[in-house]
Amino acid sequence: MKPSSPGSWRVLSLMAGSSADGITCALVLYRRKEGSQPSWEFSLIEGTSIPYPSTLRHILLRLSELSAYELLKLSIAYTDWTAEALRSHFSAQVYDLIVWHPHNLFHEPSQGLSWNLGDSERLRVKAGKPVVSHFRIRDIASGGVGAPLIPNADSLLFSQYETLINLGGIANLTHLPTHTAYDITPCNQLLNALASQADPELSYDPEGELARKGRFVPELAQVFERHPFFATQPPKALNNQTVFRDFVLPFLRHPAAPEDKLYTATVLIAEKISEALQQLSARYFTSTGGGTHNRFLIELLTEKAQRYRCSYLPAPTALVEYREAIGFGLLGLLRYLGEDNTHHLWTGAARSHSSGLLSL
Repeated sequence: MKPSSPGSWRVLSLMAGSSADGITCALVLYRRKEGSQPSWEFSLIEGTSIPYPSTLRHILLRLSELSAYELLKLSIAYTDWTAEALRSHFSAQVYDLIVWHPHNLFHEPSQGLSWNLGDSERLRVKAGKPVVSHFRIRDIASGGVGAPLIPNADSLLFSQYETLINLGGIANLTHLPTHTAYDITPCNQLLNALASQADPELSYDPEGELARKGRFVPELAQVFERHPFFATQPPKALNNQTVFRDFVLPFLRHPAAPEDKLYTATVLIAEKISEALQQLSARYFTSTGGGTHNRFLIELLTEKAQRYRCSYLPAPTALVEYREAIGFGLLGLLRYLGEDNTHHLWTGAARSHSSGLLSL
């Protein structure tokens, strides 16, 4: 691949979050910056979010019920839907490379397992562009947990921020001063499921207004707090199956009113994130991801963090909406260029790697 211009590349990054609500797309121009330390700058050309059709989202939320044959068929259908989404939204755009982080099905690094939906070779044929995907496996094979990967991009693109919190399906953090990054707690996966229980027409709780009406449920707090994940030391990662089985299902099955369950979950999520900030002695944090629009969650988190003299610094819209897509776009470009895109300090692997599958 020749660069779009000397030292720059146009990359279309497709990011599927753990909330199973769709893909975030970012068409980005990356430029390598000169200097003694490696760093990059970027320009967001176009960004958009493409929701999954209701039938596809329904299947993604019940993956554990599918046979191996059904999963393979779904992977092809998912790839074809992705290719059609690209044709519909980006046919008029020019870009050099597709970076694809599709929906994750399994992530159990202790067993050497991590599998995402999607056939990168099929997307390469249908989209007509080189594809980089499936970033986690080499890190896991080297003893790492394979997640989170975005901190390596954070350090190259967003070094002006001390602590970045992503409020996605699972909340995670990057603390740049100490090279610390890990998953903190279930987040939007739990909140969105409870919002849908309160009102089947809702896919999320707008600005946290339903949660704001609720009351705290101590029984659910005990279920949440007792989970062994919270006693595990970083680096660590949550998987979708654990979140659904150990958090979403117990909350959905509890007889409390949905608003009370939403309030309880929101308080607990804010508490876990603020505890993480305290442990890192963070001075300030910046929130990105869909949960940043949950005004009630941000209010609680800001209030709790201030107890530890940690302040909230809002991010620009492009960072809130597209940080992970922009970050993974750079990781894919680095893989294409044969440069390291994972770092052992973030994931606990034996060494850093240039990781990802290339479909050229």
